[in-house]
Amino acid sequence: MYLPWMSRADRKRWKAARTLPDLGSLAAAWWEGSVRHLPGHRAGHRPHPLLADHTAVLAAANRTGFLAVAAQAGLADGTVRQRAAVQGFATDPVLIRRLVDVAENAGLKIVLNDFLDAQHGPGDGITVTTHDGQAVNVFGEALGLDDIKAMWPRLPHAVEAVAPALQITLTDPEFGPRSLLWDTLATATAPAPPAPAPKILCWECSCTYRDNCADGCYGVQDQDDGRCEACIDPSVVIDWSKEVDDEPTECQLCGARFYGFSDYCTTACEIADLPDLPDDEQQQRASAAARTGDTTPDSPWTACPF
Repeated sequence: MYLPWMSRADRKRWKAARTLPDLGSLAAAWWEGSVRHLPGHRAGHRPHPLLADHTAVLAAANRTGFLAVAAQAGLADGTVRQRAAVQGFATDPVLIRRLVDVAENAGLKIVLNDFLDAQHGPGDGITVTTHDGQAVNVFGEALGLDDIKAMWPRLPHAVEAVAPALQITLTDPEFGPRSLLWDTLATATAPAPPAPAPKILCWECSCTYRDNCADGCYGVQDQDDGRCEACIDPSVVIDWSKEVDDEPTECQLCGARFYGFSDYCTTACEIADLPDLPDDEQQQRASAAARTGDTTPDSPWTACPF
């Protein structure tokens, strides 16, 4: 049973819509058939049968942020000729740029308006339907505030969401049934691939590949969630000996593992391992090493236990 007016359930849905994405979600459901009524049209109005093969593209475009509620398929039937066309609204600058760029590259006809353009008249638009060579339908004329109110009657929140949006019209440059417009629309409104996780900066501790973190890892190398190994598993402490090419050396005096060209991990160890020196000379060398700061391990990775 089809009601001669908008059902209470559908009117409640449309009244609850507050933003352009909200309206786009409902419009997508209308294209798919799960919402029966579209504001501004007679009760039970459904997409034209010629659009049956393109409703999925139109629904997807609406969910992406391009509120498209007017469309027609291409046709060449005797004296009647139609261009494939779609007219809608968008506010997302990234989506708008992508729509325009992809449409231009595909060779589509494009008209851009806002509601202020209607103050100077509707403009020429693009003839999308002819009968016996005479224009009978035009897409792309500028819509003023009164036009938008007529599209969304008794839905002030919808009018507030749609009025400031950019009006975008895309049409096939040629008459007849062609897939150019629909392929282009599908490409332009396809969901953007997820941004790759940062590979250098760990978002939790901010360590990088160049600035090794305190737990001994090499920062974010190939982690999908953008964290370093130590932040993913706090129990992880990387064995630095696996991260360098040279084999580690053990201090001849204290046995500490380090990386360097000496037999000792620090100058202090080297001095302490000189038993033949008199005590006063050994003390002088130790004092000199302390003044120059040369008492730390040769490697920053291993502390001397001596």
